[in-house]
Amino acid sequence: MPEDKEYVTLDEAAKAVGLKRPSLYYYLKKLQIKRERFEYNRHVWIAQADVERIRAAKERPWELRPRIVPPAFSLKQKPRDTV
Repeated sequence: MPEDKEYVTLDEAAKAVGLKRPSLYYYLKKLQIKRERFEYNRHVWIAQADVERIRAAKERPWELRPRIVPPAFSLKQKPRDTV
């Protein structure tokens, strides 16, 4: 796929990243990638930069995981008495 294209179809994006369509839809949802439709064209498009984001997420998923902050206290702990 030529890198000079600003937008690519979902089929081109899936082929470029090495995914099948259902897996591509998973990444689109998780990465909150906006899909575009243009007038006089029946295809759905995504930006080339977003294809690179999907590729990065596929190759290095540990970099995109959400940070989980532990709670300040556990529900199993009894509250401290303040005097």
